[in-house]
Amino acid sequence: MRVRRHFPGHLPSLEPEEEARGPEAERSEGPDPRRWARWRGAADRDRGGETGALPPGRRLLWEALAIAGVFGAGYLVASTWLSPVPLVSSDHAVPRVIELPAGAAQRKLAGLGFRVKFDEDRQHPTIPRGAIVWQDPPPGTILPENSTVVLSTSAGGVQVPVPDLAGLAEPQAREVLAAAGLRVGAVDTIVSDADPGTVLTTRPAAGAARDPGTRIDLVVSAPSAAVRAAPPGARVVPLGAGGPPR
Repeated sequence: MRVRRHFPGHLPSLEPEEEARGPEAERSEGPDPRRWARWRGAADRDRGGETGALPPGRRLLWEALAIAGVFGAGYLVASTWLSPVPLVSSDHAVPRVIELPAGAAQRKLAGLGFRVKFDEDRQHPTIPRGAIVWQDPPPGTILPENSTVVLSTSAGGVQVPVPDLAGLAEPQAREVLAAAGLRVGAVDTIVSDADPGTVLTTRPAAGAARDPGTRIDLVVSAPSAAVRAAPPGARVVPLGAGGPPR
């Protein structure tokens, strides 16, 4: 049996000799299995577009996308179960505020939602007084909002006591101050019975603790007015020594 050429949407027609068999022959002999198989295949091909059948390439693409979707969903479920962290987090990394002034450090942390607590001051040889010298937790730590960051400000370097310079000549006093890590400030003079240029006292007084590099003022002796006014070779007697000068 041969099937004539047909167009989509039309059932194939049979050869004339097969049509001549008529319904009586088909009822007596039964349907021809080969005929019905060919007819069924042609009908299925014609209805391929109507039943939604996809080409092999597109079908493979959809299958790959479906597998990827299942894998992604499984990964999200597993990650949420093993590490229950919200996808949209309000956590922030603690910034570095060391060496910043205390006010600037506090504003920077508050801008990220952190609370600030100040601990006792700490000595530091280089960071100036009032700047942040220590923070806890350290920079880069991930914390949720409203977490507390503890800060300590610098108390400056280790303070040194002002040496006792009374009775020293001014050049020697300068050397002693430099050896102690201090510097000479203003130099004032007052009239005194001490030798001219002798250190009488310091401001601040000896024993006071100061940061390294602090300037210390000196008070030194100056010659009296009587000595400055006396001619060369004259003998000057201090007041209260008794008797007029001879």
